[in-house]
Amino acid sequence: MNTDTDTDTEIDARVRKLAESLDCITEEDFCLLAGILPSTGEAWRKRGQGPAFVRMGNRYLYPRASVAEYLQGLVRERTPLSAKGLL
Repeated sequence: MNTDTDTDTEIDARVRKLAESLDCITEEDFCLLAGILPSTGEAWRKRGQGPAFVRMGNRYLYPRASVAEYLQGLVRERTPLSAKGLL
């Protein structure tokens, strides 16, 4: 039995629970949602891209409202094609 892995899992669960209590998601959850690697998330933060975040020590938390606002900015409306455009 690997106690280091068990401890890491327990810590991750506690961090996730604390983040949720602050109405935030963890960096890992944001990367999962966005379908990106942590290195991409880091690059976005350095370039000022992506949603607003909070740095707590060596962890990054993303307020849910900021993630929702960022996603809203990504919404693209569909423009219907006329029948002429299809032929």
